[in-house]
Amino acid sequence: MSIPDTANDFRGRLAGGGELSGSQKLMILVLSMTLYGVGDLVCQIIPELEAGPFQIGVSYFAFIAVVLAALLNPFWVALGAPLGELVFADMLLGDFGGFGELEGFLQTALAIFVAGTLVRNPRSLKQLAVAPVVMVLIDKLTGAAVDILKVVVGIDPETLEDADGLYSALLFIEGSDIVITVILSGALFGALPAMWLAPRLYGKIEPIMGLRPRDPQNPPAMRGPWGVNIWVVGALVVLVAGAITMFAQWEEFVGREGIGTFGAFEPDYIDQFGDFYLWIAILIAAAVGFGALIVIKALRSRSAATVEPRSSDRA
Repeated sequence: MSIPDTANDFRGRLAGGGELSGSQKLMILVLSMTLYGVGDLVCQIIPELEAGPFQIGVSYFAFIAVVLAALLNPFWVALGAPLGELVFADMLLGDFGGFGELEGFLQTALAIFVAGTLVRNPRSLKQLAVAPVVMVLIDKLTGAAVDILKVVVGIDPETLEDADGLYSALLFIEGSDIVITVILSGALFGALPAMWLAPRLYGKIEPIMGLRPRDPQNPPAMRGPWGVNIWVVGALVVLVAGAITMFAQWEEFVGREGIGTFGAFEPDYIDQFGDFYLWIAILIAAAVGFGALIVIKALRSRSAATVEPRSSDRA
């Protein structure tokens, strides 16, 4: 098989057996941005419990990303969901760290894509239970590896000080954080809602966007372009994410501003307007996201209506 044929096969598998139009890709992107971004804002309303060095709280609603990636194109959901977190959560709250945020974006995108491709059959409760846990594990393990590496090379001494200067204590804290996040975000707010939602939405949400439901016999492939193994792609993502955050941390450590803080936007609206601003941000994000989705849907319908008469004329 030639490289162009392989690339076409890759795109076809991503689309769940057919090519996606530009408007369909955009609708999936906007929908995942909106739902995941609003979900991230809601998570910030849920109070956290503090127990010593541990903060027990819901990091994110993993079920939103997993259900969308299980029903729709996982590639575009994986791009849209973390983008929604950056745009509708971080920037809307005035807490955007700039170019350094790309680390979290890459890690989350990889985690969602793998989780979405694990669900071959959206009616399989077993697959829906495993996918959110895998998503959280990939996201948290890659983040923990980068955090530990920053301490090892000595550009983030504050983290080590919080752990009483012991690497074993740091590893314990990172490991405990992973366990807590897997239980809360992966199982309680991931697997359980996904197992209830996905089978009920399967075959109902796809036709709205002009898509066929996922065929369990021909699911999206867990591989990158040209047949590259997804774990090779994942290793490259981790390396790039690590390089970005290491450079940003080094700039902060030496007391300079540069690429890592490029595009930073941090007025912190919650400090200015209070916690009530979270509800305002949720309404703004939902209105903007669903408004954009309605406009895209209307433009797609108008385009389809324009094409049909021309096709009939030619016939």
